[in-house]
Amino acid sequence: MEVAFDVMSSEPSRPLDRRTFAEAALAFIDANGMDKLTMRALGTSMGVHATSIYRHFSGKDELVEAALFLMLEESSVAIPATGSPRERLLALLRSLRAAFAAHPNLALPNLLQQDEQATAEIVRGGLAVLEEMGLRGRNLLVAYQMLESLSVSFNAYDFADYPDALEARRRGRRLVGHPELDDVSRDLATMQSLNDEAFERAAEALLDACEAMVDRDAGRTRRTHRRGTQPSR
Repeated sequence: MEVAFDVMSSEPSRPLDRRTFAEAALAFIDANGMDKLTMRALGTSMGVHATSIYRHFSGKDELVEAALFLMLEESSVAIPATGSPRERLLALLRSLRAAFAAHPNLALPNLLQQDEQATAEIVRGGLAVLEEMGLRGRNLLVAYQMLESLSVSFNAYDFADYPDALEARRRGRRLVGHPELDDVSRDLATMQSLNDEAFERAAEALLDACEAMVDRDAGRTRRTHRRGTQPSR
């Protein structure tokens, strides 16, 4: 079995398998960003030749997908088993946000190249909870798309190229000349606090909309039922 060697010594460390390379890629992306990741650069950082990585991954995209999958796994991104549907969906959205806050260099790749293996379980779970909420048919699909779009877009906007992008946004807010913006853009901490509050309010509003769709469907069902049971004259 192929093993890795520490570049500072000749002692073998651990077998080289997909998980080993995914862990190394995740650490590399966290430290250096996506732009610096290449098969050669990762191999050099691990003290192995790039061909060792190609034995397990067809290219950079597949390697990044594996790193995304690992990140979601290690961050314990999941839907809780208990609580109301609304509480469980909100917990999922918060766990995803916490994961990308811890690994901001993966926020934009998550938008551009979602890992089907990693997201399939989340999609199935999200749909199941929305069905528990009472959504069916087209409304079920629309509600899920709303949840996914909110999570992916907020996290990409708030964490991609962090903290440089947030600092650029902070400086831009200062140029507006509005007193409220001046107050909230005084430093990165106040900007991030605003981002987090905006995410929470948007998530709550979206879940309100999901519940409203359930109520509207229930109202239509009741009206249809009443019409169907009225005695003929």
